[in-house]
Order: sequence, then structure tokens, then C-alpha cells
Amino acid sequence: MLTAAHRVYHWDRRTSAISSDRLEDAALPALEPALAVYRERIGQTRGQVRNAARAALDGLRPDRVEPVVKLLDDTASYEWPKSGRWSERRVAVFEAAGARHPVLETNAAHALLGVAFPSPLPAPTETVGLLYADYPEYHRLAAFPADYSAESLRADYDLAQAQALLYSATRITVDAGGDFKHILRYARLARLLHHVERIRANPETKPAGRRWRSASRAADGDGYRFVLDGPNSLLRRTRAYGVDFARFLAALVRLGDWRLQARIELRKGWRPFTFALTSADGLGAGASPPPEFDSALEAAIARKFRRERAGWRLLREGMILELGRGAVLVPDFVFRHHDGAEVVLEIVGYWTPEYLSEKFRKLAAARGVNLVVAVPTPSPCGPAGSRPP
Repeated sequence: MLTAAHRVYHWDRRTSAISSDRLEDAALPALEPALAVYRERIGQTRGQVRNAARAALDGLRPDRVEPVVKLLDDTASYEWPKSGRWSERRVAVFEAAGARHPVLETNAAHALLGVAFPSPLPAPTETVGLLYADYPEYHRLAAFPADYSAESLRADYDLAQAQALLYSATRITVDAGGDFKHILRYARLARLLHHVERIRANPETKPAGRRWRSASRAADGDGYRFVLDGPNSLLRRTRAYGVDFARFLAALVRLGDWRLQARIELRKGWRPFTFALTSADGLGAGASPPPEFDSALEAAIARKFRRERAGWRLLREGMILELGRGAVLVPDFVFRHHDGAEVVLEIVGYWTPEYLSEKFRKLAAARGVNLVVAVPTPSPCGPAGSRPP
């Protein structure tokens, strides 16, 4: 990920819209020389490689050079001394030099390295690199992916710039027509609070009770809106969750059928800007899709049941079960019979009696759905022999 100092963005004061920088096709040829630097300079120090890459990017717009170098550096692999005693060796060399002060000849100064470092010693020109080999600037380039192309770099750049812009977000909203389960899962992994509400293509259409809505039924334009922020946002607008928003975006781009809108406050006291993205923008192109199952248990159930049995089909769909007062449940499976009957299965992994009591209290609000909750016994994280209350 980039830092805030690497951000490149564009805004429109008239509309209060802001967008992150994206590399155009014409910029791709300018990236190739920098890629060649990282492939050809194995064994050189990080500082040497970075400087060579900066020089190789002379055909790129200047404000894009440092972000590109940072991404190339993150993609590369470096080696450095793993011993924590490197600083002690430096002190030993400096103490030996102090006892012989002044050390005026290059060869005499180089010989002092033998006090702490084994032979053979490097050339005098490499003295500083040996003394400070544990410093990032002197780490040695060990490898660079051979299949990392200019297109790969562009994809990483476009996504990283969007993530960096979210560092200044105070709240984001995601409208989704599907993949509800993964969106909620990603929000939780990013440690974000979430509020969920139904959005309808036809506002006059009334919901038929508190039934769940599946991704496969979103073709009519209905979907859900996820409003994401953090605990401190309840008291004041804050940008404290910017990094969490960025982590969430990196996962969101693996999904389809979503629209994101973020409130961006670049500086305190400035008028906020609106940052908008959709799944059609192509961020994260080439990113692997989310795994079909979130746990080994879910995968085992699907494998054992197979797709159909005795007229029942096992469907792996994103869905939301509305429980009222903003509470929702995203079940793991739905079993649908050919006569139209449906049963929803929710799998509980690790649990404590308190956790189960609270979960069942929320599930009691579910209406209009056949719900089965699978709970392992004994509890994987409770006392030996713990059983559901």
C-alpha cells in the first residue's frame, strides 16, 4: 500500500467530486525501463536500485514516480542480516576506531572492520554497506517476479491510489446487488462497524415480511446498502478508519455488482469531497475471486450433500436475513426443494454459552423463513464437554 504522501488525485470544486489517479495506456511504455532495473540489479542495495528506477522513469509524469517506485519496491524481495547483533558490531568498530583516532588512511579504516566482522572483508567502497547492512537502504535485492508486467504494475497503482484516497474518508457507503455475505465478511475483517438497509428499484413495492433476499434475485434492481464507519464515528467525524477502509476496498474489488461512495475530508475545515467507484471501473483487474467457502466445515457440508438430493438443491448464494433494528444474518446455505420450500442453514463455528444466547435472541426476530442453526458440540473454545444451552 502507498502512504498519504504518495497520493495523486484530481478534484472538481464545482461538483465537489474527487477521483484517484489512474495510469493511462500511454504511460505503460514508461514503466518498462523501471521493471528492467528491478529484474537486472539482483544483489544491489535497495538505495542503488531505487535510484536507478527513478532515473529510468524519466518518461513518466513526475508526481507518479515515487508511488511507482514504492510499488515496485513492495513487489521485490530483499535480504538483510537477520542477526540483532549488527548494531553491536558497529559499536565495536567505532570503539576500535576511537581508540586509534585519528584514522586517516583508507586502508587502515577498512582494516578496523576485522574487529567485528569476519574475513574476507569487502572492498573499501563497500564499507558503509557492510556496517549498515541491517538498514533498509542497504538491504540487497534478492528477487523480482519474472511475470510482473507493466499491466500488473498499472493495476496495482490504480488500486493503491484509490486506497490512499480513502485514508481521508470519514464514512463509506456500498450499494450492492449481490455478494452480500462477502461484503459483510470483509467489513468485519477490516474492523468496521456496519449498518445495512434494503434499497429497492421500485420504492412503492412493499416487502413481503422479513424474508431474506438472495443475490440471484437481485436482477430486478433490489439490493442492500452498507454504511461503514467505526466506533468513534458515533461521537464525531473522524478519519481514524482510513486504513481500515483501504483494506476493505482491496477485498471489495474482487466482487461484482457494487457501487461505493466515500466522504473525503482532505484537511480539517475543508469542504468534503465525494469519491465514487463501481465494480465496472475495473480496479483490482486480475485479482482472484473470493473463495467459494469461508471455512473447511462449509466446504465439507457442500461436498457431502452435493448439488441435489431427494428433490433438494444446495445453493451457495449471498443473502441477507433481516432481523429488525438493523440486525442482519448472512446464512451459509439455502436448501431449496423442487416444490418451492426453502430452508436456510447457519453454521456456528467457535462459541461460548454467552455468544449463543445472544445469537439465538437475535434469531428469534426472524420471520417467514425456515432456519436451521448448526452448532458443534462440544464447544471448540469452551470448557471440555460444553454443550449448547
